[in-house]
Amino acid sequence: MHTSSPILDVTEYYLPLDLSEVFGAKKKLTLEIGFGDGGFITEMARRKPDWNFIGIEIKRKRLIKAAKRVRKENLQNVKLLLMDAKIALEEIFTPLVFSAVYINFPDPWPKDRHRKHRIINPSFLEVLSGVMKYEAVVEIASDHQEYISRIIETFERTKLFRNEFPPPGYLSTMPNRPMTKYEAEFKQEGREVYYLRFMKIGKNLHRR
Repeated sequence: MHTSSPILDVTEYYLPLDLSEVFGAKKKLTLEIGFGDGGFITEMARRKPDWNFIGIEIKRKRLIKAAKRVRKENLQNVKLLLMDAKIALEEIFTPLVFSAVYINFPDPWPKDRHRKHRIINPSFLEVLSGVMKYEAVVEIASDHQEYISRIIETFERTKLFRNEFPPPGYLSTMPNRPMTKYEAEFKQEGREVYYLRFMKIGKNLHRR
């Protein structure tokens, strides 16, 4: 059982990962893609000790900062992975494993020529869907309205998910949800934050 470090070294395991072996316990699994300073994932893990949490981040400084936070809280139900998210989803996890996924403030790449870098695109959602259980939920928060509209369109186009919110398809408030550092700053500045929730379509309703 590997409980000493919150940083997940995948070279210690056979791939794809058996996450019950990683955590030393079989619990429901949550994934956060791009955990930043770790504030959101640690708060969620504190609130839900009966769940296990995996965080993926591509920036080493953020990983180190978040790992310190997890150690300080002595949370045994959080593991942090330094990796490109799409590669991790394709190569590290078994299919149909996560019950919830969070993507907070993905980079909106606002310039037209940079939009191809946005993480939420059809091929990413196809891969993400593969590691999610049927009827699992993905939640996204962003302060960028154009990106939010594009995300809604992208999810709809895949036919793999159902929007859980009524038109216009997002909410402007989500009480009781832990706030990220960015979110707190944006709200202090009076900026609008938008929340999305999509459910992976259940097996019996699935198009394939």
